[in-house]
Formats: sequence, structure tokens, C-alpha cells
Amino acid sequence: MALHRAHRTALAVGLALAGPWPLESAPALAQAPPGYAEAESRFAFMETERRVRVQTLLTAAGYWTGMPNVTFGRRLFEAIAQFQGENGFRPTGWLDGTQLARLRVLATQKLAPWGLRTIAHPLRPVAIWAPMGLGLTVERTPRGLDLKDPTRRLSLAYNYLPGATVADSYAYTVEKFQREGATLHYKVLRSDFFAIAASQDGTDIYMRYHQDGPGALGFALRWDTRATDLAAERIAVLLSASLWSAMTPDAPFIPLPEFSVPDARAVALPPVQTPLPAVPPPQAPPAVPPPSPSGGKPSGSSGTGFFVGRAGEVLTNAHVVEDCARVEVRGPLGSVLAQVVARDPANDLAILRTGLTPPKVAGLRTGIRLGEPVAAFGYPLAGMLSTSGNFTLGNVTALTGLGDNTSYLQVSAPVQPGNSGGPLLDGNGNLIGVVTAKLNALNVMKANGDIPQNVNFALKGMVAANFLDSNGVTFTPGAATAPMAPADLADHSKAMSVFVTCR
Repeated sequence: MALHRAHRTALAVGLALAGPWPLESAPALAQAPPGYAEAESRFAFMETERRVRVQTLLTAAGYWTGMPNVTFGRRLFEAIAQFQGENGFRPTGWLDGTQLARLRVLATQKLAPWGLRTIAHPLRPVAIWAPMGLGLTVERTPRGLDLKDPTRRLSLAYNYLPGATVADSYAYTVEKFQREGATLHYKVLRSDFFAIAASQDGTDIYMRYHQDGPGALGFALRWDTRATDLAAERIAVLLSASLWSAMTPDAPFIPLPEFSVPDARAVALPPVQTPLPAVPPPQAPPAVPPPSPSGGKPSGSSGTGFFVGRAGEVLTNAHVVEDCARVEVRGPLGSVLAQVVARDPANDLAILRTGLTPPKVAGLRTGIRLGEPVAAFGYPLAGMLSTSGNFTLGNVTALTGLGDNTSYLQVSAPVQPGNSGGPLLDGNGNLIGVVTAKLNALNVMKANGDIPQNVNFALKGMVAANFLDSNGVTFTPGAATAPMAPADLADHSKAMSVFVTCR
């Protein structure tokens, strides 16, 4: 008799949750599928945390049942291509900004009700994830924690077995399941862990235990097979990934998947509203046509952008050019109309085509260290501050944004409304980020009674690189290794930057 769908899924989960090695290290087929080489190359260009995050989103959306890998494989290529095919995209095996935004939507539909949070074991210094959004009650036990869904759809036992080995625990569990008439869909035993997927009396079960010093540490997740809307097999994959990452020295760190709306304490730097300064007449490029009588933002707003392509492509924030009847870019030779050729609202990025010949093009660097000096350039508070731009200095104060969002850097360089979309440079003049947001000081003061100072955020260079690459913009890798004097750095950043107006 064919397995119930949930049981078949549990079997697939068991095969994948054992670790990446059973299938990923199998000999490669002689002929790679079309597009595989390009997809592998693009994956290799991504930073490790972004590779992992994409795979956790694929898991939540129901397309990936393996441990997050830092290397690309045939299974991952096929999972991405399946997602693309089922969502109306060309199955290339790599994700552009639009596709990633769609994947986030699908993943959030599950991540939001699950409400994954880390829970620490009371006896061991190891934390795993748990779907606390399901209203789980937590009970302390002699071995650890029991978490139960009040509606009896799901339960999670997180236990430490002192004096036990994974081999003994595995043998005992298999024998017990067989004695009780459970169906074993999958079982694997290795020197440092075991994993078992089974079903019994209308319940699917997934267990994973690792050797932890003189004992075994792990969890058993059980769920009602009738609760198909819960997609608990995906929860099992993510919980197993969290334990595997915590217990395996060479495993990549797996950040907790995002599932909520952006934190209200962080606000995108708003484009500056009217009054706008008069735009000086162009000298070399053609004149800007008169404003359109209708459409777009009636009073205008402004932000910052910078050159990323030799053909005059400009990168800025998506919110700077949102709902514009027309976009103007003011560079060293005057102002021209710009065309928005790509927008990624999820990552708040946009590409403008200007036709200008850039005096400087940003050289993009994809790695950064905590504490490094940084510089920001932009056109904040247009109509109030200098029309020639503002240059500020600071440091990288955190390698993630609010909620440990790995797409962002936190910096102390002061920024204001109108800095949105401006370049964030390292001390050598390489681009490392796109200035995007700042902490909402008023909200934080109301909540905590204190005003935060210089807590600002920039999208990492890697996020920008992926966006540019997926839209066919050839960018220049950052290669500058010699520190620049602040005045030289200011000239350098100003030469690559432009004032962007939205009307």
C-alpha cells in the first residue's frame, strides 16, 4: 500500500536530515544539467550566511529537505529550479532579486505562524530552535524540556541522556519502535549522531541525537499526520539543522530564519520631501524636460545614488525611486533623466540607467571586519544642508542588522534622510555597503527612555553584488588596499555619487 503523503514526506525528511554527506558527496553525474555551471558559479560568489539563508527559506517553502550546505550540489540546483518552475520563473538554478522576494513570501507564510525561537537546554550549553509561535507550553523535566502544542498537533522533547552513547540510544530506540509496531521510514547511525524517521498510530516522528561529551543530546519531534497545514516535516528539517549546526564543528552557523515584518524600531531613511533645491542647468548632457503635469510624487523627494557600471548605471535604494513620474540624476556635468531598469523592494535596491560617463565607479568589496573604519557620502536634508553633499566617518559597529539580519551592517557614521542609497566605503575607498536605514530614535526613546546615537544600517556589498549580477550589470571588484586620507576619501566618494530626485 502506498505511504500516506505525510509518511512519504517523513521518509524524505529522514534521508535529508541525516546530514549533507549521504547524497551531496555521491559521485557527480557525467553530464551536468543545462545552466548548472553558471548556477554553481553564482552560488560560490555568495557569502556563507546568504547561502545558508537561501536554503532555510527553501526549506520553509517546501523545496529543500537537506542541511544547509556551503557548497553547491545537484540536489540544491534541482530544488531551486523546482521552485522557479512552480512559480512562473525560468528554471536557471539561481535566484535573482524578484525570485528571492517571492521565495521570502512563500517561506514567511509558514515561518510566521511557526514563530521559530531558540531554546537553551537547561543542562547543556546548546540551543536549538522551537516553533514557539504555535503556543507551545514548556515543562522542565529531569532530562531537559518538554514542549507541547495545546491543540495536540505537535510536541517536542529536548533531552540530554547522561552516560549514554549515540550507538546505545539508537539501538534502544529502534528496538522500542519495532516492539511497539511503529513503521521505520529511515534510520542512520554514525559515530557522532543518529537520526530516525518513523510513524506510529497517526503520528509522525523525527528524532536526532548527537554525542555530547559523556552523554547524548537531541530531540524528538512528534506531530499529528492529519495536521497537514502545519507542514511539520519542514519544522523537523529546520530544527535538525539548528542542532546539527550547534554540534558539528565544521558546520556553518545557521541564523534563525526571519519570519516577521521588519522591526519598527528601524526605519528606512526617508527621501527628503520638498522644498527641493533648484536643479542647475546641465552643461554637457541634454536638458531635463519640464515636469509631468500628473502622476508620481506631487511635491518631489530626493536621495542619493552612486555609479556601479561603466555605462552610467547608478545604484540606489528602491524606496528613493518609488512611485515616481520621473527620476532625475544630478552628476558632475549636470542633470539628466534616469530610467529605473530594475527594483528589488525586498532588499530595497534599484538600478537607474543614466547614459552618463561616470568619473568614478564603485569598486565592490564583499567582506568586512568588525571595527573597520567606514565613510558615508550623500545628499541629506536637501534644501537645508549643503547641495555639494555631506561626508561622514565612523566604524563598523556590528556585522548584522536588527534581529541579527545578516543582509545588513551596523555603522556609526552619521546619516540623515536623503543619505538613502548612498555609498558606504571602507578606509581604502572600496564599496562595502549601501546606506539604507537608521534606528528610529523617537520610538526607542519612548520604549527605553534613552536616545540612541549613531545607530545606522547599510545593506552589505554582497547583497548589492547579487542584485547587480542578476540584472546583468557588470561591476568592478574592489581592489584598493592602501588607506586613504579622509580628504582624499571624501573626493573619491563624491566623484562616484549622484543626487537623485523623484518627482
